[in-house]
Amino acid sequence: FLGGPEAATSTQDRLQGFREGLAAYPDIELRHSFAAAYSFKAGRVEMLRLSESGLAEAYFCGDDVLSIGVLSALKDMNKQVPQEVGIIGLNNMEMAGWENIALTTIAQPIKQIIASSVELMVAMLDEPDRYPEARLFPCQVVERETLRPRV
Repeated sequence: FLGGPEAATSTQDRLQGFREGLAAYPDIELRHSFAAAYSFKAGRVEMLRLSESGLAEAYFCGDDVLSIGVLSALKDMNKQVPQEVGIIGLNNMEMAGWENIALTTIAQPIKQIIASSVELMVAMLDEPDRYPEARLFPCQVVERETLRPRV
């Protein structure tokens, strides 16, 4: 797991979800690291730092922008993706689908999340004593070219 800033709630939530998902695969070792920001440069810098102690077989990056920075660093190291190192991002931003990037990523149902957020805010305004509510939405893996199937 290569996340954004360690203190960010989004980073911690994504790491927790990743841990929970990997629990079904006890043979996979989980290591984690955190970039200074959710940015191209931070992803690149963190991957270069990680390469000093040896690369993992694959990385789940907490954001597509981080992933693209990771891909850039791996290219400079002459590492073949996904043959030597697999990468999966999160958010399915438009750039992830560009031909020269072709990032495997996870798409979130953004329109549903926004509609639900607005609905919950209106409900809280109408009912100030309303108990807070959390909603989870299914995500979808968008398979492209940066992650090979597990054998």
